[in-house]
Amino acid sequence: MKRIPSSSSIIQAACWLASVLMLFSACSKQSEFEYIDEEVENTDEKPNVIVTDENGNETTMTPGSTIGIYVVGEDGNVTLQQVEVDENGNAILPASNQGTIIAYTPYQEDWGEDALTSNPVFTVESDQTTQERFRASDLMIGSTGQSTRAATDGSMTFHHMLAKVAIHIVDETGRVNLQAIAAELLGVNNSVTVDLVHQSVSNIEEERANIPMLSEMTTDWRISSYAIVAPQYVAEGAEFYAVTLYGNRQTYPIPEAVTLEGGKTYTINMRLTEHGLLPDGWYITDWDEQEERNIDVNS
Repeated sequence: MKRIPSSSSIIQAACWLASVLMLFSACSKQSEFEYIDEEVENTDEKPNVIVTDENGNETTMTPGSTIGIYVVGEDGNVTLQQVEVDENGNAILPASNQGTIIAYTPYQEDWGEDALTSNPVFTVESDQTTQERFRASDLMIGSTGQSTRAATDGSMTFHHMLAKVAIHIVDETGRVNLQAIAAELLGVNNSVTVDLVHQSVSNIEEERANIPMLSEMTTDWRISSYAIVAPQYVAEGAEFYAVTLYGNRQTYPIPEAVTLEGGKTYTINMRLTEHGLLPDGWYITDWDEQEERNIDVNS
């Protein structure tokens, strides 16, 4: 049963929120989008919702993306709004009203106003083989902190809270239909409790699942598979992923112990040779893995 906080507890929570938000620091790579106050004179003009990496590379959010926004006023009043990015990548976000804005995406229907203090659970999609399900697993949180509309620079910083796994397979034979390849992660943690105020998540260790991955042809000779999971520790030798080729499924252990961190990408390289499918090293990078430095919340 959902708990409705009393007026006094909301006021206390608002004061506490205002103080802790001033202490936010970003430990992982940041994404930023530009927004406009809904009380501007001409609300017919919607700005692009821009995602920007630390090097200034920009892309718009995916049309149809939903953002959940908590506005905490100085009077302790908390309101929750849902904003959708339109077909042109544009949206109008609410005024701060001299308070604090805490936002996250994708929007969760069962997260009410009490989600600011109740630490709700977020679970990634159990099947991420489509772009829609993959994006629905990419939890991001941001905040403006304590600011007035006159003082704010019109930007908000978002963080990817979960970890991404990528598997790149290169066909050295030139004879394989790479679209016949499917990859999945095995027994990985898929749920976290979410602290919206502190922009942090905690892994739920007992929640595990096999996750079929999104696969994309990147060249005529390479296919890449992706999935988003909870930040977690994976012990050396654990069966971590499986690859199916022409109906034949082979499982593979993780080469050594590793910690999958929020905002990071764990990448596995494989080579398809005359002797079969062979692991070819691994590495951890920021979310925009390998040499593809344009951050893209759609991928």
